[in-house]
Parts: sequence; structure tokens; C-alpha cells
Amino acid sequence: MATQEFTEDSEVLTEVEIQILQGLERLGGSYQQRNLWKYIGIDSKTGLPILARLEKRGLIARERVGGNKRGVYVIRLTEKAYKLLSKIREEAAETFAVDFEALPEELRLLLSIPCTYCPYSDRCGVSFIAPHNCDLLARWAYRLRI
Repeated sequence: MATQEFTEDSEVLTEVEIQILQGLERLGGSYQQRNLWKYIGIDSKTGLPILARLEKRGLIARERVGGNKRGVYVIRLTEKAYKLLSKIREEAAETFAVDFEALPEELRLLLSIPCTYCPYSDRCGVSFIAPHNCDLLARWAYRLRI
């Protein structure tokens, strides 16, 4: 798999960092840290240093919730992260610029399926990521009223 990189304030984001940010965005902007690893498809040993780098860059905020000894951390995207993700989408749209209005309706429908641009499609159905629990696919289907 080719490594995808994106430059943010003269620092390079790795593919995994981008996947974590995009995954958090797909999950509504925040998610429990302990469940994030299943969704992204990495282990906590790999993910914790990445979260530390993202937090240091101001792209995420970690918040401890719960009062017991074993509190749960919730990871939240910051405004800076939302701006960065928007920039990434804009660059991707420019790279794959297509006049959708000129395409036949059936092809437009197929291209609108979230699976066609999902960064996790290569792992779909293998781990926690699967069509039956995909929020993007559910929202897409709801908009179509299928």
C-alpha cells in the first residue's frame, strides 16, 4: 500500500495519522480511545504515540471522563483538525476533478456510495469495519430512502 502524506504547517502527516483524523471525523468528531483502535485497525501500542503527536500538533484533544481509577479517555477533533481535513478533501477533489453533472445518473449514484472513497475499504468486513455497522453507508442509504 502506498504511503499517503499530507503537509500541515511544514510537518508531514503519515497515512495512519490521516486515517485516525478521518476516522474520528466519521465517528462524529469524538470517540473513546480504547474503542478507536478497533475502528482504525491498529493496536494501542502503535496508536498511543500517534495520538501524542496529533495532540502535540493541536489536532486532537484527549479528555478523561469517569471518576474511578480507570478513567476512560475520549479523543476529540479540534477546529484545526477540521480545517486540515477540509483541505485534504479539497486537494483530493482537485486531483480527481470530474464534472459529475455530465455523467449519467446511474454512474453518479455509484460514485456517491461512500465505499468508493472510503480509506478503509481494503479492511472492510475483516475487522471492526464492516458494511453492517458503517455510519457513512447508513447515512448515504437514508438520504436515498432505500
